[in-house]
Amino acid sequence: MRAWKAVVVVNALLLLLGAGGFTAWRRTQAANAAAAQAVTWGGPEREWTGIHGVVRAVLPDLGIIVLTHEDIPGYMPGMTMGFRVVAPQIPDPLSAGDTVRFSVRGSPPLVVVSAIEKAP
Repeated sequence: MRAWKAVVVVNALLLLLGAGGFTAWRRTQAANAAAAQAVTWGGPEREWTGIHGVVRAVLPDLGIIVLTHEDIPGYMPGMTMGFRVVAPQIPDPLSAGDTVRFSVRGSPPLVVVSAIEKAP
């Protein structure tokens, strides 16, 4: 066999093996993504009550309240984040800097603030 024919055959084999490997990798990635989404999204609706936090911002036009909160057991560690509120009137009496106690409910990660009140 001439050298150029050997090069063509080797390149064709490498191309076929590479395409097959890429296809297998894509299938694996798609399966992993589907499994991760099944674990992350959905599940039973839960409610966490009595969570302490501090109001950082109230965005009534968007229906969001930004809170720095303590750990929410079985859901997430303490952090500052925005939460959607169930009803637009919930954050009306609140302003930035208020210490609050609140409840969230939903199916993680899709949770909303269901109740909030100023803490004594």
